[in-house]
Amino acid sequence: MTSEHPPVDIVFCASSDPTTRTDMERDLVALGEGAFTVQTVGTAAELIESARAAVESGAKVPLVLVDEYLSDGSGIDTLLVLRDIASLEGTRRVLISEHQPDVGGVIDGVLGVPWGTSQLKALVSRLVTEYFIEEAPLEVEEVTEVVDVDVLSRAFVEVEELAHQATERLARLQRSFLDDRALSDDEVESEMIAEIDRTLDNPPRTTVPAGTRILSTGDPVDGIRIVVDGRVHLTLDYEGRTLGFHARTAGRVIGVNAIALSTTNAFFNVDAIEDTTFIKLTLEQLDHALRHSPTLAIHLVTVLLRAMARRNQRSIELRMIVDSLARDLERERDELAETIARLNDARARLVESEKLATLGQLAAGVGHELNNPAAAVSRAADFLAEDIEALALRTPDGEVFADALRAARESEPVSTRVQRQRRKELAASLGDAALARRLAKIGIETEEEYRRLFGDAPDPEARLDRMERFHRIGTSLRSVDAAGSRIVKLVGSVRSYVRSGDAEVAAFNVCEGIEETLLLLGHELGHVKVETTYHPDTPLITGYPGDLNQVWTNLITNAIQAMDESDARLAIEVGLTPDDEVRVGITDNGQGIPPENLERIFEPSFTTKAGRIEFGLGLGLQIVKDIVVRHNGSITVESEPGRTCFSVLLPPATTEK
Repeated sequence: MTSEHPPVDIVFCASSDPTTRTDMERDLVALGEGAFTVQTVGTAAELIESARAAVESGAKVPLVLVDEYLSDGSGIDTLLVLRDIASLEGTRRVLISEHQPDVGGVIDGVLGVPWGTSQLKALVSRLVTEYFIEEAPLEVEEVTEVVDVDVLSRAFVEVEELAHQATERLARLQRSFLDDRALSDDEVESEMIAEIDRTLDNPPRTTVPAGTRILSTGDPVDGIRIVVDGRVHLTLDYEGRTLGFHARTAGRVIGVNAIALSTTNAFFNVDAIEDTTFIKLTLEQLDHALRHSPTLAIHLVTVLLRAMARRNQRSIELRMIVDSLARDLERERDELAETIARLNDARARLVESEKLATLGQLAAGVGHELNNPAAAVSRAADFLAEDIEALALRTPDGEVFADALRAARESEPVSTRVQRQRRKELAASLGDAALARRLAKIGIETEEEYRRLFGDAPDPEARLDRMERFHRIGTSLRSVDAAGSRIVKLVGSVRSYVRSGDAEVAAFNVCEGIEETLLLLGHELGHVKVETTYHPDTPLITGYPGDLNQVWTNLITNAIQAMDESDARLAIEVGLTPDDEVRVGITDNGQGIPPENLERIFEPSFTTKAGRIEFGLGLGLQIVKDIVVRHNGSITVESEPGRTCFSVLLPPATTEK
């Protein structure tokens, strides 16, 4: 017996999908850190040939991962073939599958799709460790047959060395940023910089004097800067002012926000507080370094996590300051309420300069961030449908599968009651309840349709399985389309909500504003039964749509808060009065307003919230009344236990557009 032991050096992954092969190779290489090499193949035949060749060359094959479906055969069948090859008998065999097939005793494990790094890491660690444990004793048994003490001793030494190598490789697989917990911030940052120098052969450093602007808001960001020495300060230009952020929010790595959020421009200004030296890395350099040094990845994650933790701690401190200021504001409330003029002035500043300005910014951000992605999602769904349909048509019986895809995407969702009825009828007709359940799920309603689709199929089970898959794809694409449309509607509602204080008044439909408000408040209306009644001939009114949307929001929010969740009913009615005014009635079945408060609810200094100041979409009934009056309208309320109705009267537009 030779004292050399072949290295554990090849892990195979077989998949017909190039993306799966690329992702698996990347993840296995990152987890292995050099403990083994990774080879990917596309077919079962290529896998078997490559594995045999690897063993014949003296390499070890501890692990093989195979997709459930390969272009030239079943994944499980391929693993069974590998099991029967004597030279690969000890190889661990894993099936990559989005299902959980019953494969007990056939393979060594199943890797779910999509897999997570932790799942893959645990699987690789366990199987590779088991492989070493089983491999070592075999050579000991061979040696014990030789009655030579020296040879036996050398065999034990060799087994111990193998165990040491296995422990070392397993430890390399199991490293994480937690290994840096015992290091101080300076030590971790020094280790990170040293590893960058080692991996990238000492990249050049740049030194700038104190006061230098290293990066400006809007500058293109094509990489990161790592501060080696010195300190930097983050600022942001806002409405003609420069806002400075606490030094603890800067950290050692500059440019992470732009990279993490996939933007191309810097968000902050970055200035050197003192003479500062930094290393500038392009994205290509950073990618190269991380791929070739898992240790650098660990240190970088540690540095970023600690920086994030410091920023989070700073945000908590700021929140505590804000809460303290809020308590001070509560104590000063009585002083601010001494005169109606001072109270109105404070409320106007609060609503106009803080709330509405902030809401306007949020709306613009939501519109920008959601509208384009939503449109992209819808377009992508269309492209996917076309590509999948084209691929389906290239397969045998492709028209059948393409029809299943189109039908699933274009049809309306079927209620469970209808599905149960279909299953019952099909089961009675076919005499097979399990088959009936599968057919009903993909929209097949009659035995005649089943016979038409499957009567000429050489393998009905295979055709049904593929039809189920294409049906699932179609329903998923339908859901994507519906979600994209929902996002577009929500963005439109938000934009309408903040159309406040426009330079010119406009003629608009009150009913549309109410519908937009109900859409925005959908998350609060889940337990409320809402009934809307709109007069078909309701005229347009003239004014500011955003302001009136705030009125509807406040009245509906108050109604929701006043009702019992177990039986909440809200009625909204838009119609015409005998004087041809537009009347909006909002009625709830809540506990009602006490008579002693009914005449005071529109007073500026009146509140029923026990002295609390609350910030949200509600504006207070006094401001609601002000908005209605500015539109030449009026607001009244009627209330008794179990029924409260707010009525808003508005004059119609003089000219309808």
